[in-house]
Amino acid sequence: MKNEHDREPTPDETAGIVRWNSLTDADRAAWLALAGSAVPADALAYKRLGNVERQPRTIN
Repeated sequence: MKNEHDREPTPDETAGIVRWNSLTDADRAAWLALAGSAVPADALAYKRLGNVERQPRTIN
């Protein structure tokens, strides 16, 4: 029996991976900051919550 780590990603998961890999490092950092997480799947889930507009961020 295959476990969670041995399976092929679903088409939706593959699309999410492609989308994440197409972002710049700054965009990835911004989405992770908005989601309050270091997990890319959390950033995607945050974005899917609604019409979330990326706001400029100042990092000190």
